[in-house]
Amino acid sequence: MNAPLRGQVYRCDLGYGAKPWLIVSNNARNRHTADVVAVRLTTTRRTIPTWVAMGPSDPLTGYVNADNIETLGKDELGDYLGEVTPATMNKINTALATALGLPWP
Repeated sequence: MNAPLRGQVYRCDLGYGAKPWLIVSNNARNRHTADVVAVRLTTTRRTIPTWVAMGPSDPLTGYVNADNIETLGKDELGDYLGEVTPATMNKINTALATALGLPWP
């Protein structure tokens, strides 16, 4: 398996059913470690700054929950589901900065 890339979506089962997860860790880290950092995708809608709606060109319909950050072993990554658009990834960057209390331009 090639190293997962930032912005890719995989299905993972962490013990409570297979769910989609979006890789948010940087690609250099992803190449050199046995795990990745990811956030959950969900169909639940929340109108708060740390949740991002997927766009029509994204691989799934739903929302990215930047509050739900997990470290996933690469061996836990299941089916590859696609990659989010650059526009959606920019919104996710802002949501992650908000969730973590980081300054963002």
